[in-house]
Amino acid sequence: MSLRFRINILVTLLMLLFMGLTTLMQINDIKRQVREEIETGTKVTVQLLSIFLSSAQLNASISNKQLIVKNFLEDMGRIRAHEIQMINNLGDLIYVSPPSKYKAGRDAPKWFSELVTPKTQPIIIPERSFQVKIIPNVSRSILDSWDDVRDMAILAIGFFFLLNVLVFWIIGKSLSPIESIVEALKKMSQGDLKTRLPDYPIKEFHSVTEGFNHMAHAIESGNLENNRLALAIQQSSDALFITNPNGKLDFWNPAAVNLFGYSDEQFKKKNIRILASKELQVEIDEDFRNVFNHKTRVEYETSRKSRCGQNIEVFVQVSPIIEPSTEEVLGALFVLRDLSEKRNAEKAQRELTKNRELTILVQQKLEEERKALTMELHDELGQYVTAIKTIAQSIANRSRKKDPKTFSSSTAIVSAAGQIYDAVHNIIQRLRPVALEKFGLSETLKEAVDEWNKIHDSIDFLIVTQNVSLSNEAEISLFRVAQECVNNSIKHSQATKIKIELCQGSREFEIQLSVQDNGIGISIDRLENPDRFGIRGMKERMQSLGGELKIKSSPTTGALIIASLPFGSEKIS
Repeated sequence: MSLRFRINILVTLLMLLFMGLTTLMQINDIKRQVREEIETGTKVTVQLLSIFLSSAQLNASISNKQLIVKNFLEDMGRIRAHEIQMINNLGDLIYVSPPSKYKAGRDAPKWFSELVTPKTQPIIIPERSFQVKIIPNVSRSILDSWDDVRDMAILAIGFFFLLNVLVFWIIGKSLSPIESIVEALKKMSQGDLKTRLPDYPIKEFHSVTEGFNHMAHAIESGNLENNRLALAIQQSSDALFITNPNGKLDFWNPAAVNLFGYSDEQFKKKNIRILASKELQVEIDEDFRNVFNHKTRVEYETSRKSRCGQNIEVFVQVSPIIEPSTEEVLGALFVLRDLSEKRNAEKAQRELTKNRELTILVQQKLEEERKALTMELHDELGQYVTAIKTIAQSIANRSRKKDPKTFSSSTAIVSAAGQIYDAVHNIIQRLRPVALEKFGLSETLKEAVDEWNKIHDSIDFLIVTQNVSLSNEAEISLFRVAQECVNNSIKHSQATKIKIELCQGSREFEIQLSVQDNGIGISIDRLENPDRFGIRGMKERMQSLGGELKIKSSPTTGALIIASLPFGSEKIS
């Protein structure tokens, strides 16, 4: 049964109880009024007749007195609610008062009359030859009371039904928010945590609404956090275990299954100690001692065994799970991180370091060979070419007029020797610029730019430099980067302007070399395949000296390559 009907039934029962008590009080009041009225009327009637009979006795004979009294009674008729009878000594009824004309033909229901009629006794006034009998008759008073009660009952019944309807409507109107609340609770129970209640004007329901919406928001937020936490646990690469205080497994995530080779069924009812070999059980005992002391055992490196008995190197962290209100230890959280990837990364790093060292060594040897070859070309081949050119010039001078053929041949030798010398000079510049050792990086770059301007007259070269102090390895590496960038711009970028800048970088203790062109930029394919564009070589040169290489490219603004090195960069060995 709904609350609305229960309240309505309760109101109805209270109203019926009130009406019953009111009716009982009214009946008692009617009985009292009728009794008082009869008693009062009886007293008046008795006094009136007594006075008249006394007066008649003084003024008339016995025979005339009976006649006088009869005539008096006939003239007087009924006295209020009393029936008057006159009876002679023989018992004959001489006179009886006429029936009441008040509401003639109607009487109150018998049950009502019996309920409210008081107990009355007729009063007899005796005389010598007759007696006067006064009989109280309450039928008219009872009829009046019945009419009043009936009218009141009709009004009460009407009021009763009207009040019931009104109460039913008011309760329904007042309790209408309950339907919304119940519906909202149903939606919440079905998982719709975004359910919210509107604000109700009734103070009590307003408080319920605030409480419900606050609860719903808290549940939604908590559920969201729980879902995130569950996803984090499920997707974590670390193996997670939750145990009770005795070490029995209560929870494990998929990473734990993958790492140790146990299925979900095989983990059930097992103890965390199954993951440790006999000699390492003391570590788990130590873990639980920390747990019972409300302490977290921070990461320590150890090994745990898989289902097939394989030892797995792991980091272990153990934290207690504590009930905040009682500080009771509910269990422990074990986080086990596989160190295989770390070991592989360390191995790869060692191999990379060896490769870099090998690359540095190769570059060092290559530079040394270039230097030696440069010196050989400069000191040996250069001198021989110069000697050939001098001898040929001398022959040409002596045979200018004497032997035209010899003159022509010697002149050709002089020209060829000059070309050979220029070619050797260019080779020396490409192998290792002599100016780099004599004048430093800034001057060498300026000299290289002058050469590039002579060779590539369609490209405008611009150089901005500052005097910087770098090691020989750093200078030659930056010069090689500049050479590679300029060559690539000339070959691939379709640039008309190339700017080279050597300066101190934005960070303290840093040297930057930047090469920027206005060409079509570097394609994604070449950036993703650095072997094809000399990019890997430039990066390795910078990394070997503790620096870095950055590349910015756009089809509209061209390419910008920035090589950065710390001051006083030395070769990493």
